Amino acid sequence: MKDKEQAELLKESGEVMRNLDKEEEKAKDEVVKYFDRIHDKLFAYQLFFLAGYISLIAIPSICVSVWWLVIPVFCVIRLIYIDWRMMEQNRFRLDLSNKSLREIKVHNDEQININRQSLEVILESIVTTIGFVIMLIK
Repeated sequence: MKDKEQAELLKESGEVMRNLDKEEEKAKDEVVKYFDRIHDKLFAYQLFFLAGYISLIAIPSICVSVWWLVIPVFCVIRLIYIDWRMMEQNRFRLDLSNKSLREIKVHNDEQININRQSLEVILESIVTTIGFVIMLIK
């Protein structure tokens, strides 16, 4: 009787662990999906500022350095690079069952690095916004 109960408890705990693993993977996918959506919006946002800076530079009565273009161009290039890395991460995950634990750990570390870079681009977008507002106020 006790062996039967223990076996049943082990079976239930195994199912709970599998469900937790599935939820964890689902949560990771959701984070990546939200970063992807944010990247799309930031890309359009940065292109808006790029056009704005070009417009300000073209107006002769406003003295704006061409070097201000570097910030939005840099952000757009980083966003393209981050999206490419996210695509490569997803390609890796397509064949996850054939990867070693070491490869999976490296993959997870890279994903954390990509997420950090995404946050950096968000902060750079804030700097771009502040710079643009300062240019308009001058």
